[in-house]
Amino acid sequence: MKFYNEEKLLKLRNILIVTVLALLALLLFFRVYDNFAKQIKLVTSTIFPFILSFIIVYCLMPFIDMISEKNKNDIFLKNDKLNELEKVEKMNISDSEKRKKIELFNEISQSNKKKRIKLNRTFAILLVLTIFFVIFLYIVLTIVPIFTKQVSSLIDFLLRNQEKLQNNFFGFLKSNNIDLKSSLMSSKDIIVSNVIKVLSSSFSLISSTFSLLFMTPIFTIMLIFSYDNMENGVKRALQNMDREDLIVLIKNMDETIGKYILVTALDSMIVGVVSFIIFYFLKMDYSMLFSVIIGFGNVIPFIGPFIGLIPAILYAFTKSFKLVIFIVVLITIVQTVEANIVKPWLTGKSVEMHPITTLLVVLIGGALFGIGGAFIAIPAYIIIKLAFLFFWGKYTVNNKLNKNRK
Repeated sequence: MKFYNEEKLLKLRNILIVTVLALLALLLFFRVYDNFAKQIKLVTSTIFPFILSFIIVYCLMPFIDMISEKNKNDIFLKNDKLNELEKVEKMNISDSEKRKKIELFNEISQSNKKKRIKLNRTFAILLVLTIFFVIFLYIVLTIVPIFTKQVSSLIDFLLRNQEKLQNNFFGFLKSNNIDLKSSLMSSKDIIVSNVIKVLSSSFSLISSTFSLLFMTPIFTIMLIFSYDNMENGVKRALQNMDREDLIVLIKNMDETIGKYILVTALDSMIVGVVSFIIFYFLKMDYSMLFSVIIGFGNVIPFIGPFIGLIPAILYAFTKSFKLVIFIVVLITIVQTVEANIVKPWLTGKSVEMHPITTLLVVLIGGALFGIGGAFIAIPAYIIIKLAFLFFWGKYTVNNKLNKNRK
């Protein structure tokens, strides 16, 4: 008599082997992590303009599809028409009824084309690109200089009020019986060296920003004109595979990522506008700057909003501790309402993620690829998760079918 199940024991053994191998891989990874992280950051900083361009093109394509004729070379569109005709041919009806159905199908197709006058594909691309670059240039030439001026003005203000900021900050610590002044003063050299590092890195950030502004438009133009060919190439590669299931997967990915981008943009806009109203009524200078920073920070879940709040808190410490309390309490209320009511209402269940999973994904993305990695971590995770669930489901179904045949 056996006191164990051989199949379960085999599964347990496989799980243990995979776990041990995963742990060994992690140990090896952390041994070479420093060098690996540097190489990854170098690669991502190089290809980041291309990634940004792809995201821009992905966001612009729905507008192009809306106002233009469909891609005539689309393999799936051609096949869909053939599939509909094949279904009619296979129907158990008379030839005259089949002809009527085919004629009706063609009439509906023609009437749908006549309903709206659509632009030529190339003209539609040029029109959408022109509108996008006009808006982009307006932002770069008018709004960016205003914010740059506000940032330099804020830095100058904080430097001029450095002593007041320190006194208010240490006064707050002293009132709460926290003695950090001596330890911070003893670390003066470290603080100064770190400030120098930050200033030197800011120059490299400025140069990389100029590179980004120059390369991104070029990549965007190249990608948007070759997008249809690339899409058709992917579809051609998938044509001989289990097409129906893959179409469902691709559409699911497209809808989920599209919805995530739209929801995140709307959500960040709402948080930014509400933050601006709060700062305006608190009669704070740089209200627009602080609200934009908080809005952009909101794109990164959990961590972003707190990072975005730092400049506003530093400014508030130069005024009064009461203002700091007001800002922290009000923005925390805004973030709580946003996280628990606004975002779930906008998102629904299609992009549902556990908070711990979200935090881990953002931290890993940030650790490996920097700030850009933190921004794209969630969309990348969604794609990987949907692909894994799809292929795992296929594998499980095939296994069950094979067992039933045996």
